[in-house]
Amino acid sequence: MENRIGFIPSQPSQARRSRGESEGIAMIDALAREACRLETVEEFKAWTRTKIRAVFPHRALTCRHGRVYAGGVAPDYCVAVDMPIEYLQRARNRAGVTETPIMRRWLATREPQLFDADRPGPDVPEEWLRNYRKYDLKDTAAHGVHDTERCISTYYCFHRIPGPLSRSHVEALRQLVPVLHEALCRVIERLGADGKLTAALAGLNEREREIVGWLRQGKPNSEIADLVHLSESTVKHYATRIFGKLGVDSRAQLLHRLAEHEAQTALGLRTKIL
Repeated sequence: MENRIGFIPSQPSQARRSRGESEGIAMIDALAREACRLETVEEFKAWTRTKIRAVFPHRALTCRHGRVYAGGVAPDYCVAVDMPIEYLQRARNRAGVTETPIMRRWLATREPQLFDADRPGPDVPEEWLRNYRKYDLKDTAAHGVHDTERCISTYYCFHRIPGPLSRSHVEALRQLVPVLHEALCRVIERLGADGKLTAALAGLNEREREIVGWLRQGKPNSEIADLVHLSESTVKHYATRIFGKLGVDSRAQLLHRLAEHEAQTALGLRTKIL
């Protein structure tokens, strides 16, 4: 199987180097174009499983998004792709933020990090290392982007990487992570509409909230009409008005937005795990 790590062959001839660089640029451009089409967290996860994993083999991934402020970074979301959620929950600090010694190393250097549990280093707490080994996360590579223009910081940690970690992983991270950053920022920006949805839901009147409740349960208009003692045409009118207030175009879009909203608020913790 072709090893796509790093995109450029190690110790190449000049001709192979040029060909490898051209292929690498084309591959990154293709990933960037695909990233521009991502809209939801689930689409982002599927993209990392099929596209990113194909060029940077791994078995689990965490992606963190945070807002940059004068005192540092305030993490708000953690997107977990085939990661043990229990591990992420155990890694929370007292403020409810998921943090690791690998992340702290990146924050201190802003350079790609390679982590081997057999050589953890003196800065790794024993309790965290036991948790890391418990979930068999094995070899890890991590990098991020500190986006001062948008005041956003994102960070990506790839686990269970096959084969020994090497310089090629570092170079591949430098190429891949900027594309991941744009994709994750796009998806999280769309989640930012959740605050508007919360306000819009609060602005519904009692009858509208009742109908939203039945819509959430998948009831057809005819059945809702019987439940709320209105005509079916009146229920349709209410549904259209609700769609307008909540900024959606259809029942399917409403259900999708409501599901995203509930997923974000379910844990009620500072860093939301998606």
